[in-house]
Amino acid sequence: MKSLCQALGACIGLVGGAAIAQGSTVGSADLYAGVKTVEVFANMAMQVAPAQSSRYQLAIYRLDAMQNVEALVNKGLPQTEAAAQRWIAENEPRLRRQLQPMIASAVNGMSLAHRYQIDRLPAIVINRRYVVYGYAEVDQALVALRSQAPSPTNKPKKE
Repeated sequence: MKSLCQALGACIGLVGGAAIAQGSTVGSADLYAGVKTVEVFANMAMQVAPAQSSRYQLAIYRLDAMQNVEALVNKGLPQTEAAAQRWIAENEPRLRRQLQPMIASAVNGMSLAHRYQIDRLPAIVINRRYVVYGYAEVDQALVALRSQAPSPTNKPKKE
């Protein structure tokens, strides 16, 4: 833990909806120091930023993505059973190509959320160790995380 804290420039931990102080003095170079992976857990209604990053490995998991899968399958599905079976048979290759990545991401996201013990959204996991709740923007989460001092109730999640 000590070397990780030194690598990050400040000891950080589990944060529950901490507010960001206006006029924070954390510089952008310092903000990303030691950050290797960022995993964002959100729902489809939440605007996540950034959508991609060259500074760290970024993964965004939409935990309600399975609802979108169901909506995509139902879209255009005929009402009668025979017509629906025919439509699925005709569109199966396209549906598989379109839906498989969404399903895999949703399942991976739900599995990781369970592993990290995510109990509310949005949540951002830094370096697979520190969870920040209440932010869908990575920079805001990093500022909040770096401004927190460790305490008995402010610890990283156990793996």
